[in-house]
Amino acid sequence: MKTASPGRQRGVALLALLAVVMLAVSWILVSRLNAASRASSAARRMSNAEVLSQARQALIGYVAKEVLDLSENIPGRLPCPESPNDAGTANEGRAGSTCDPTDPVNINIGRLPWRTLGLDKIVDDAAEPLWYVVSPNWVLGSATPVINSGSSGQLNVDGIGNVVAIIIAPGRALSLNPNANQIAAGCTARNQDRSDRSHVSTSLNNPNYRDYLECENASSPIDATFGTSVVDNATNLVLNDHVVYVTAADILNAIQGPVSERLQRTVAPLLSEFSGQWLAPPGRFLPYAFPFTAPENNAAKQAHCGPSPAAQQAEGLLPVAPTALASSGQPCSSAWTDINISGTGVTNPVCTSSPSDVVTCQYTYYGYTGPGLLLFQGILGFPPSADASATITASALHASASFRRPLVASDITVTAPRNTTMTFTLTPQTNGAANLSVQLQTPGSDFCVNDPVRGLACDVLLPLHVTANTVTVTFPSLADAVVQGTQLSANVLASSPPPYSLLNPPSNQPHYWFIQNEWYRYTYYAIAPALTAAASPACTNPGDSGCIVVSGFPLANGSTNDKRFVLAVMGPAVTGQTRGTTALLSQYLEGQNWAPGSPRTFAYQVYAAPGNPGNDRLAACPFSVGSPPVSVCN
Repeated sequence: MKTASPGRQRGVALLALLAVVMLAVSWILVSRLNAASRASSAARRMSNAEVLSQARQALIGYVAKEVLDLSENIPGRLPCPESPNDAGTANEGRAGSTCDPTDPVNINIGRLPWRTLGLDKIVDDAAEPLWYVVSPNWVLGSATPVINSGSSGQLNVDGIGNVVAIIIAPGRALSLNPNANQIAAGCTARNQDRSDRSHVSTSLNNPNYRDYLECENASSPIDATFGTSVVDNATNLVLNDHVVYVTAADILNAIQGPVSERLQRTVAPLLSEFSGQWLAPPGRFLPYAFPFTAPENNAAKQAHCGPSPAAQQAEGLLPVAPTALASSGQPCSSAWTDINISGTGVTNPVCTSSPSDVVTCQYTYYGYTGPGLLLFQGILGFPPSADASATITASALHASASFRRPLVASDITVTAPRNTTMTFTLTPQTNGAANLSVQLQTPGSDFCVNDPVRGLACDVLLPLHVTANTVTVTFPSLADAVVQGTQLSANVLASSPPPYSLLNPPSNQPHYWFIQNEWYRYTYYAIAPALTAAASPACTNPGDSGCIVVSGFPLANGSTNDKRFVLAVMGPAVTGQTRGTTALLSQYLEGQNWAPGSPRTFAYQVYAAPGNPGNDRLAACPFSVGSPPVSVCN
């Protein structure tokens, strides 16, 4: 057997050594490439995180700011994505006027409306504008949303629900070829093509979200599920989206302060004005509350009525139920009941109520003719008769436990053949009703009166010596409250002229947002004892025992201890609160706001703090602004 020469052996050794060196160099190069890739990925994430955070803050700030725009009838509403037709034009960055998941163009996914949000055109690390998804129930679409503290988001990200908006940095275009695991996770093969109008000015094509987003973020049609990662992405890149999201709680906590301010500006002054309608100055009256019920019970607006008869309920929810015809079966009708008529010197008194709840009462009195007066008072010496008088009484259920417009003199029509005076009183009752008393009097000394002595003489003497005179009185049922805005500020008045329907406002009236979005479900209503039908104890001066105390009330806006009513806006649930159909008030208000006391005391603002979470905000009256102070809710 031949033995290899020493030179050949050295050559083999050198080759082996060279192979080892090359492997080492390759390992170092790969390690450095991986490290560079990781560093590049980390840098990309940091860059995108910065612009995504900026966009997220701008979105939340924009929504909070819009709450105070009196023309915004859906406070908390999110803007739609950029109108697709604006991409790549001078108008790009504007929010679409409407969006809906089923709309062929203006769907609820598109580019971020940076111009509407007051931003410069911010882009991600690939120089691509950000994309944006919005929950369909928080935007204008096929249906008008209702947004209040109970509203939730319909989107979810990585299994986290209650999301109302998602902002996405799309990254560079990819050629997607997902494996079986990735296909099962919602990815589809696609060569992303971005030659749309946003990149090519001559293109007629709008941007297609599937050419910018991937996997769950690009489902077709768009659905409610989104994600930030996918299986095997490290070895087979099919997703390079970076994502931030906004929850319903993020928005609701941000708008809590602005909502209470708008409540102070547009609702509280109307309630304060209403409080002066029922009683002669300086008396004030507000209706009893609808007993607190968890908003999750979805009590109909028609049910928000203080019951009658009822325990005197000075706190609860606003009694915003409108009235209804007695025949409607609605729970808060204020049609007249227990109608009676009686009198002196009158006959045939009767009252009826029409299908439209208009009450008509009639009675008859007799007057002597000239010959009759000569015969009976001149020749026979009958004494002059007393005036003819009548009293009508009736009761309106729920009238002191709901917002009803009190009758005024012009509402009561009296038809009589001679001068008949009419006076009336309408008084709130502690059982939740209001009692009406109408007094009518026809003066004179020429009346013929049927009495036990003369029997039916007046009837027998008709028509030569006596004439029959019929008096007819009509009055309507109590209507829903109407106010004139006498305590609204000038800029609020300028947004819509009076009169204002308190319970059923049209869309141009300043408090429409409150009724339309059902904030009355999430607004706690408390009135001072002095303003209830009981009217005691008094609340005339600061510190009176019949007033409500609001601790922390801004000194610039008045005293802390003279409040006649309080409206407390309930925010989203805080740590430790569990809400549901059987939940108590303590699961909606925090601190002293849910705890009764004497004197009743509320906190003007309840802030979240370690061990003491809270987010309540208040509106209250009296409330003043400016220097010298001007009352906008007295």
